Amino acid sequence: MTELGSQILNGLAIGSVYALLALGFSLVFGVANLINFAQGSLFMVGAYLAWTAAAIWQLPLPLAAGLAILLTTLLGLLIDRLALRPLQGAPAIAPLLSTLAVSVILDQAAELIWGPETRAFPSPLAATVYGVGGAFISAVDLLILATALATMALLVLFLQRTWIGRALRATAQDPDAAAQMGVEIAAIRRYTFGLAGAVGGVGGVLVGMYFQSIFPAMGLPYGLKGFASALLGGIGSIPGSIAGGLLLGIFESLASGYVGGEYRDLVAYALLLAVLLWRPQGLLGRRGLEALGGSQAAAGAVPSTSPLARPAPVAVGATPAPGPAAGALWRSRGYVRALRTRLSGWRPRRFYGKSSWKPSNRQWLALGVVAALLPVLLPDPYLTQVALIGLIFALLATGLTLISGTAGQISLGHAALFGVGAYATAILARTFNLPAELVIIAAGLLAAALGILFSLPAHRLSGHAVAVATLAAGQIVYLILLTWIPVTRGPMGIPGIPAPQLLLAGRAPLWDVRAQYWLALALTALALLGEGRLLASPLGRAWRAIREDRLAAQASGLPVRRYLMLAFACGGFLAGIAGALYAYLLTFVSPDSFATDTSLTILAMTVLGGLGNLAGALFAGALLAIVPELFRSLADWRMIGYGLLLLLLVRFRPQGLAGID
Repeated sequence: MTELGSQILNGLAIGSVYALLALGFSLVFGVANLINFAQGSLFMVGAYLAWTAAAIWQLPLPLAAGLAILLTTLLGLLIDRLALRPLQGAPAIAPLLSTLAVSVILDQAAELIWGPETRAFPSPLAATVYGVGGAFISAVDLLILATALATMALLVLFLQRTWIGRALRATAQDPDAAAQMGVEIAAIRRYTFGLAGAVGGVGGVLVGMYFQSIFPAMGLPYGLKGFASALLGGIGSIPGSIAGGLLLGIFESLASGYVGGEYRDLVAYALLLAVLLWRPQGLLGRRGLEALGGSQAAAGAVPSTSPLARPAPVAVGATPAPGPAAGALWRSRGYVRALRTRLSGWRPRRFYGKSSWKPSNRQWLALGVVAALLPVLLPDPYLTQVALIGLIFALLATGLTLISGTAGQISLGHAALFGVGAYATAILARTFNLPAELVIIAAGLLAAALGILFSLPAHRLSGHAVAVATLAAGQIVYLILLTWIPVTRGPMGIPGIPAPQLLLAGRAPLWDVRAQYWLALALTALALLGEGRLLASPLGRAWRAIREDRLAAQASGLPVRRYLMLAFACGGFLAGIAGALYAYLLTFVSPDSFATDTSLTILAMTVLGGLGNLAGALFAGALLAIVPELFRSLADWRMIGYGLLLLLLVRFRPQGLAGID
């Protein structure tokens, strides 16, 4: 019992920090209805600013923390002004990608300014420990818990007792009604991002004190923990965010104490996935929150644009009872036949006044000829290797566009499918010495099977909840790769992967990078041909119908669940093939290559190419994979350039390079 009490107290301390991070996500989501992926970076910057003021400028830690909080508040305002306000009226995915670009820039800038090494954070009370009823808790834990609770209490008082706080809550509930009552929505957005920056700064200081160390890459993992806490409790709910953070901290601490420290994250994401499937809106979230799957139809979520959707909230998994007029339409066989006819003749909608662009057959042929001659024309084998990496990520992007673009299910776990294909290749080729044809097909099939498992949450969830569920599933796979040492060798990875041996080439090893490039080009061409046939078939039209109006598609008789499983299976199969090519190229695989940041990069490629547009996904995937490699001579500055490029593309071409298909 003593150990149990100590674990719970420690969990409350770190959980209070997660709650602060969750509050930042909830504030922004509640007012701006977007997920701010830069929140974790604000948290990291706050920790480094406090460290600079305390360790270098020799300021007292409370004064250093106050200065850090002030600067992160200003940084939050700057993010809203430069990266988000210009995107008002753009597709909902554009602000998400913009905050992703800001996160890349801030993380790399921190590494340039403070260096990549871990810094010791000052924690003067670390050696002091108290006994509480037989359990033990450090003075740092008590200070963190007290500071976090005081911050939460002040935030709640601000939201409930001040005019700005009430205006912020009114804007979160109904922005149109708030505007009619005289609330300036733009100003409220600024206050919201400033508050999110402030609580992020507080969280950064507290985590630095808790772990007594900070590092530039800490923003993403702790940002994901804060995001998971917000979803666990109910994003948009202040009490829910606090409860979710504390609950996640306690479960992590118990898992660390009784199962093992390496499994604490695995338990956390498994808990998040279970709560999402049981209660998509979170423990204390609003049931009617459509963006988080609070409204459900017979086979899945009801988009807000559906003419058959009811505004009243419906229990998860239940079939909504339509009103008299809608019920008549629902029961009318003539309506169903008419809807089938309409879906069968579906055409790409216009976006921003411009239809999507598709290359002609001649253009595809010319592109194929140029791509085939590229290894001969390029003088340096390294450039051929860069082009091969571009092909691999182009294949990944075209696979994800089937899931996120055509079927409309935003997936943040695609790197897990990519990693399963790579690890399957490493094990089958290195241990069993199988020919490349069998290895590549097996890698694709295993990733396709995992993709089907990833599709299961999409049967019950909608909107952001699907993205979060795939994010949690992807993190679980990543952590399995990291901890299943007898099979994956854990963080050490699997080295010595042999070159591909094709039966068609007499099993001669293809060590030459040009030969591997032509193999990847042939597989990419076959994939594009197959995807093009799929999108032009009734299956492709059904995927688009599900994306446009899932309830109407269900009412027309489409087996939505089966079609979503097919979309995830096809995307997973292509990701597995890309993973096989990646493993053959590097001759080494490790879990770091398949973490969440890789999933975010692949999603960025898909969106910037144009959701559902194969040509756009191909070009954007190759472009965003090649650009960082071409600027490798600029060392660390290249990732800042990558983030700026992503930011500019989202700002000036939010519909994607080739438009939405």
